Amino acid sequence: MDVTTRDFGIIQIEDDSVYSFPQGVYGFEDVDSFAVFMHDEDGVSFVYLQAVRSAYPCFLVFSPWDMSPGFDPHMSEEDMRFLGVDSEKDLIFLVIATVPADDVKKLSINTKSPVVLNPLRMVGRQVILLNEDYSVRYHPFLDGGEPAEEKTSSAREEGR
Repeated sequence: MDVTTRDFGIIQIEDDSVYSFPQGVYGFEDVDSFAVFMHDEDGVSFVYLQAVRSAYPCFLVFSPWDMSPGFDPHMSEEDMRFLGVDSEKDLIFLVIATVPADDVKKLSINTKSPVVLNPLRMVGRQVILLNEDYSVRYHPFLDGGEPAEEKTSSAREEGR
């Protein structure tokens, strides 16, 4: 199917990369379907979460384990039921990135509220993890690449 994007024009999306989001994502609750696609920029592939029926929103997303190696998500039973799984291992987790125009090293990712996909049911949901130490603005390059929970715990121990 053809999907119009803000940043890439019209792109071809495979039907098996379109997920239903009955509740949308935070701030875009009325957007009920998103496609996951890769786009190559200067020889590097990036993954995006793109609204299907409109050019906006489009989010740059990453596997949380690539940006925060100690990532260990804990979801509520309600989120698990909604997504139709018994284990987090059956799901795909993506974290939304924010990249400031002035310095890519200031990139932040939302480890507290990842987008979670069930590839068997083709349904997605943005969830708030039960992990208390995860941040909505984890800076993997500025925070020394430590997992979000380790950095927060270290700051607490130092009295920050």
